[in-house]
Amino acid sequence: MRGALKLFTGFGIPVFLHWTFGLIFIYILWYAQSEGLTIMETVWMTGLFMALFLCVLLHEYGHALAARRYGVKTRDIVLMPIGGVARLERMPEKPIQEFIVAIAGPLVNVVIAIVLLVLIWLLADPIHLEMLQVAFTQGSENVVIEEIPQLLQFAINLAGTNIVLVLFNMIPAFPMDGGRVFRALLSMKTGRPKATKIAAWVGQAIAMLLVMYGLWNDRFMLAVLGLFVILGARSENDMVQTEDLMSRFSVKDIVRYQFTRLRANDWMLSAIELMKHSLERHFLVFDLNDNLMGVIEEDQIIQAMNKSDVTSEIGNHLHRAETVKLSDSLLRVNYLIRQQGVGIVAVTDAEGAIVGVIDDRGLAKVVRLTERRKP
Repeated sequence: MRGALKLFTGFGIPVFLHWTFGLIFIYILWYAQSEGLTIMETVWMTGLFMALFLCVLLHEYGHALAARRYGVKTRDIVLMPIGGVARLERMPEKPIQEFIVAIAGPLVNVVIAIVLLVLIWLLADPIHLEMLQVAFTQGSENVVIEEIPQLLQFAINLAGTNIVLVLFNMIPAFPMDGGRVFRALLSMKTGRPKATKIAAWVGQAIAMLLVMYGLWNDRFMLAVLGLFVILGARSENDMVQTEDLMSRFSVKDIVRYQFTRLRANDWMLSAIELMKHSLERHFLVFDLNDNLMGVIEEDQIIQAMNKSDVTSEIGNHLHRAETVKLSDSLLRVNYLIRQQGVGIVAVTDAEGAIVGVIDDRGLAKVVRLTERRKP
């Protein structure tokens, strides 16, 4: 992923740290300087932030592993200053499944908070627990901060932050977790497209309030988060409405029957010349017996052209070919091209013979037409 550092791969899911994560450390140093914190206090604060983002990572794994249960893969998990995101290939279609996937993340934070509170209750000195009780009931916070151990303060702050994460994430501001739960519940009654439209409007209204509150009270990160929610709600609503319209089409409605067949033993020069002098940019590649070997796409052709690699065989540059049937829904093609990044899809008839193709340009044309038909 561009602009991100890969940390590791866990449960088959790569985890990335976005470059903006470095702003967290700048903020810690600024806060420590402005508040006159000691070196040890700064270290504890840094540790709290790192532990918090570990909780965020576990939260995202909650979503990802719940989605895996329903056959939905997760491309990766990205950690950013405003939180994390598990980039699922898609959301489950059934409302109850989306509900479970959406609620799984906050439930992880609930479990973390409960475990921390139980450990505090079991392991903390009774005197310190009594001091905490006084602090919560009478507000004598300054005394507590001075007298209870730093590790206990750390555990209390981490438990409290996880509780805040749960409450904040459950705000019904789509596409946040609470908004997805809200959409899932609405979908059970109205269907996914209408539920998404309602959830997106509610989410944008709440997000606008967050933006105004953040700007008014100098909580700029909250305002930035509100803007992300607004953009995310609009983007996902547009995607769902487009998919709903496209579901009314099948592959046979837009298949292109006239297409160029390249041979695996052809030189790359053939593909380069075809791309230069025709409207086609991606090609199916066959062997001498007309068996489909794979595809060669625009990126590979341009790379060969830039390297003056014109005499190597096309078969050395192939990608795996994706196929669909004439009777398949266009949603399958949309998933392959717009989400998986496939440039061209082979189309087969009922007997399995290749009769045509659909490429990214053909699908883009249908998307434009369907978007114009939106109410």
